[in-house]
Amino acid sequence: MENIMRITNNLLYSNSIRNYRTASEKLYNVNQQLASGLKIQNSYEDTGIYVDTMRLNSQLSSLSQTTESSSKASSFATNTDTTLSDVTEQLENFKTLLAQAANASNSTTSLEAIALELETIRNQIQNLANTSINGQYLFSGSALNTKPIGSDGSYNGNGESLTAVVGSGLELAYNVDGKSLFLGSDSDYTKTISTNVSMYNQTSLHPDVMSTSGTNSTSAEEYLTEDDTIRDMVGDTDSDATNDPNTVFYLSGRDIGGETFATKLTISSSSTVSDLLESIGNAYGNTSTNTLVDVSMNARGQIEVTDLTGGNNVIEMNLFAAVDRDAAAGTSGDADQSSVEALVAQGNVDIIEFNASNYTTTNSASTIASRADIYESDIYYIGYPLEDSSGNTAKASTLLSDMMPSDVDSILVGATTLSVTATTTVQDLLDAVSTETGGTARIENGQMIVESAAAVNLQLTAQDVTSTATAGFSIPDAANYTARGFEKEGNALTGNVSQVVIGTNEYATATTKLSEVAGDDLNGKALTLDYTDKNGASYTATINLSNAGSTVAVDLNGDGDTTDTDETFTIFDSQGNTTAANDVTYQQLTDVMSMLTSGTLPTDGVPAASTDFEEYNYALKTAASSVAASIDDEGKLSIVDRTASESKIQFSMYDSDAGDYSGTTSTALSFMANDSVTTASPYIDLFDQLDEMIEAVRTGTYRMDSESDDPRNMGMQNSLAVIDHISDHVEKAHTKIGALSNALTSAKDTAATLTTSITTIQTDIVGVDLTEAYLEYTSVSTSYQTMLSTISKVMSMSLADYM
Repeated sequence: MENIMRITNNLLYSNSIRNYRTASEKLYNVNQQLASGLKIQNSYEDTGIYVDTMRLNSQLSSLSQTTESSSKASSFATNTDTTLSDVTEQLENFKTLLAQAANASNSTTSLEAIALELETIRNQIQNLANTSINGQYLFSGSALNTKPIGSDGSYNGNGESLTAVVGSGLELAYNVDGKSLFLGSDSDYTKTISTNVSMYNQTSLHPDVMSTSGTNSTSAEEYLTEDDTIRDMVGDTDSDATNDPNTVFYLSGRDIGGETFATKLTISSSSTVSDLLESIGNAYGNTSTNTLVDVSMNARGQIEVTDLTGGNNVIEMNLFAAVDRDAAAGTSGDADQSSVEALVAQGNVDIIEFNASNYTTTNSASTIASRADIYESDIYYIGYPLEDSSGNTAKASTLLSDMMPSDVDSILVGATTLSVTATTTVQDLLDAVSTETGGTARIENGQMIVESAAAVNLQLTAQDVTSTATAGFSIPDAANYTARGFEKEGNALTGNVSQVVIGTNEYATATTKLSEVAGDDLNGKALTLDYTDKNGASYTATINLSNAGSTVAVDLNGDGDTTDTDETFTIFDSQGNTTAANDVTYQQLTDVMSMLTSGTLPTDGVPAASTDFEEYNYALKTAASSVAASIDDEGKLSIVDRTASESKIQFSMYDSDAGDYSGTTSTALSFMANDSVTTASPYIDLFDQLDEMIEAVRTGTYRMDSESDDPRNMGMQNSLAVIDHISDHVEKAHTKIGALSNALTSAKDTAATLTTSITTIQTDIVGVDLTEAYLEYTSVSTSYQTMLSTISKVMSMSLADYM
């Protein structure tokens, strides 16, 4: 009986303790639910609820990041949108003033006043381009701390997009990078190039010579039209239209596919100008069933070629014509030559100009000849206008040594030899011409002229110390396509030809290969460089592109021969390997330019040895400290002399086949060219183009004019079309950022809506119904108190209570 009583007490105690703990735990849990509002406090309490809660928490965290990211991005995009609105407004103001300036009734004073207003607007646009919010520039791409537009209008940012995370794996851009905005392109625009020499109808201009009505006719300046004849274009020595020779048109350039070409078009004097235009179109690939380019003559007698492929930016053109005035009717005579150098050596051959520039030229002709003025008797021209090495028009007092290469030792004037010394002047040359011809020689605007009653038939040949003919004279400006000097301003020199990658239509960069721009095999090709280094010493060099390893040969002793003991070095890549022709990059090309113009050359690198690469790198690093050569955002080559504010450097670089019209080769690459002027392009360079427009207003250049101070300025009329393109381009960017801004706002609103929805779902899953929990708390609490009371009573009983 005693043992049964002991077991009952133990059982009662155990049950009481268990009930106490269970009730306490249940009361604690309900109390926690009331305090926290959550069904569970720990994962082990309910795994299902815990997993759902963690998933929803993750989604809420992601939505929070999306809201914050899209909010900041939306603010950035909104500021960009507002700024572009201001830019668009300023461009409209610019266009209004430009249209006002294009009114021919404006005086010089009025044009200057308008130009000043345009400059103010241009500067306001630049300030807008440099807008920054909280220290971040809007138009620098991802280079947020970099001021995008420099004082010279150059772009210093990058072309990267800024993106904001707006969902799982989803990002939206929220900026407009300055590279695409200020230097971008539009595939719905085409490229148009135009000659800049206005052609006049020669029959109307010189009726006293060319018309059968003779002196009774009045001279009139009438622009050439497509219906006029080639005779009207090139003129003639008499009124007989049946005895005229053919005209040979020398056409070179780059077609719509980027292929270079050089061809001759022989056209009779009775053919119309439209026949010439059709032949030009055929040279660019036009057929009877497929028109690739449109060739026309504008109201100013200038030839325009438009690439009909939208977004294409590669076509180029150089055009000039030659007429042998002594040739028989229907023949070309000496006007048909295989090279420009051979052409200018022919007597009585007139060059008809279509393109004109103010670029410096390179002496590439050894022989020049006389030709008669077709409208004025007793007047003869010797060669073509002369310039000194700085591009200044030669005068009687100009030293020949300032005009000709150092290897020119004498000039053969007919049968007379004139020695060229340090003191020999143009006047000395004129005196020799007068003696040889018996006429009176003078120089006007750089052109040597002989006035003589007797016919003048004279050749001048430049010779070196061995009496061998050498390049001493410049060829006509119109006929000199790519042997041009880089444009120079202060200590900076720049080429004017953008290097464009064939196939992509994108500008070349430092890593681009020359062959990607040439679009052809460069093995065996050579580039000629005529330059004056930073110390004032003049040299000639040749870059020989070869699959066996490309090299540079420099004529250090001025004898015109780079095959003797002169400096020759190999072009290495960054790994120290010789570089095949088609692998040479623009970085390597600019490296060579830097070494040459700085006067810092590697030691002899042929044959290549391990030490050559070390010398090459040493020379390159040394050169870069004084002369920086590079390729800019528009694919143009440039040189900056870091040692002087007014550099002594002069530089030209051209394909060694330039001027060859034999049909066996063509110019593969050009860096500086007297090509036809680009009047419309898919590409824009906003600040450069605005500057050109302002200059057109300031100088009163209404239309492109070969006789103006800047013959390649497109003029106010063409500027109106360009400003429309710029405005359209900016408006496209404006529309784009507006759409992105709306998308970001939508993403932010969507994130807020989802956050509310998920919070509601989360509350349903893990949240406690407080009323139900309180009722449960009351029930559990009552039970708990009752249990405690019962246990207390039971535990207080003695044996007497059971008896």
